[in-house]
Amino acid sequence: MPPLKIDTHQHVFPPLLKKAIEGNPKLSQGFIGPEWSPSTTLEFMTRNDIGTSILSCAIPLNMICQNDTNETAALTRAVNDYLASLRDQYLKQFGFFAALPSPEDATRCIEEIRYALGTLKADGVTFFTSYNGKYLGHPDFQPVWAELNSHAAIVFTHPTMEGMEKSITDPFVIPRALIDWSHETTRTAVHLIMTNTLRRFAACRVILSHGGGTLPFVASRIADIEIQTRLSGKSPGEFLEDAKSFYYDVALVGSTPPLQLLRDFAPPDHLLYGSDYPFVREHAVVQKWQAVGDEDLVRSTRKTAQTLFPRLADPVD
Repeated sequence: MPPLKIDTHQHVFPPLLKKAIEGNPKLSQGFIGPEWSPSTTLEFMTRNDIGTSILSCAIPLNMICQNDTNETAALTRAVNDYLASLRDQYLKQFGFFAALPSPEDATRCIEEIRYALGTLKADGVTFFTSYNGKYLGHPDFQPVWAELNSHAAIVFTHPTMEGMEKSITDPFVIPRALIDWSHETTRTAVHLIMTNTLRRFAACRVILSHGGGTLPFVASRIADIEIQTRLSGKSPGEFLEDAKSFYYDVALVGSTPPLQLLRDFAPPDHLLYGSDYPFVREHAVVQKWQAVGDEDLVRSTRKTAQTLFPRLADPVD
């Protein structure tokens, strides 16, 4: 029997989140969330040979709450309690990356980290690529990184929906997610490297979504130009070493050339499987995996996930 996948990039869209979005007229206008339930997710997993899914929110909760810090903290706690209860109900099938308030609100963010990782035993946390224009290496976020570092936390990063008004609109709207999300991941990854945040908080393991955006393609170019500009003082070798220290999920890496580029760039034990379900519909998940997937990739990504999440290790006979 072939090994089952461990999906580290799968989302939830429970009723409490849908209700919160409907309460934000600006956000809810034109936004249609996917149909989602635990039962349909489990059925999807069975059909696609996924043994365990690490669930996360795909939408920044501070944005849903229009940056109201009290509302964001309350919604974050409710979402994390929901995810923990789901994990406890299906211990082998589900894990979760805890939602967090914006790291701009460092006090509440740190409080939720301690609750999520300490009390709820979350598998890690979710960070979005930027918050109100500040990328993840911003000095304001250092106290939050220090707290995460003290937990040796796994940090799952996801592109943000901020700045939707910056979409191309003429002669028709091209949503930012189609183009810019890949660049957003690259921006925050490079920011983490050049601000030395990765090395300063090296106990954290950071996962980049969607094959690392465009980072595997542009990393060598950035490293070479960096030595000329001397913005961070890193040598090309140091920059590339940091870039290869990220973990990369393969969600939406749906054809052979980008996957081969990623495999050539990242260490083999730093790749993870990701479906991006339910925001990526099942037929697309199947189509993309048929184009690039093989049993060796399943085995290697499963082993990497089991290293990051020891509770998912195979039982010893």
